[in-house]
Amino acid sequence: MFHDQITITCQNHNCPYFRTESGKKLHRNGRNSAGNQRYHCLHCNTYFVETRNTPLYGSRLARSQVELLARSCVEKNSIRGVSRLTNIDRGTISRYFHLFGEHAALLNEIYTATIPSGECEMDEIWSFIYKKQKHKT
Repeated sequence: MFHDQITITCQNHNCPYFRTESGKKLHRNGRNSAGNQRYHCLHCNTYFVETRNTPLYGSRLARSQVELLARSCVEKNSIRGVSRLTNIDRGTISRYFHLFGEHAALLNEIYTATIPSGECEMDEIWSFIYKKQKHKT
């Protein structure tokens, strides 16, 4: 019997295989009421859904709406402008933008931890702020 490869890792912080690909033992375990795939980790005996530790976890918005918000965030649209386009409350949009930022910081931390240190070149960008003579103190 052919089984699809499970690409997700254990989401339990206390599990020895937390975010570890090699040696993981996960099984699919149905779907939750929102339709997300559930998984069971045989190492720590915990259950979690595929959206755990993502901005989609616990979301009441449809996945397509969250993706639209993410695209709007990348395009640097204003929160009011996104609210007018999507008919989603500004507070909800702000909360999702905050979640996107937290998730991006976490991904950056994970991916940069594996980069070996070596030679690097730093460029400095200088900017000057000029004051008009009449406001100068």
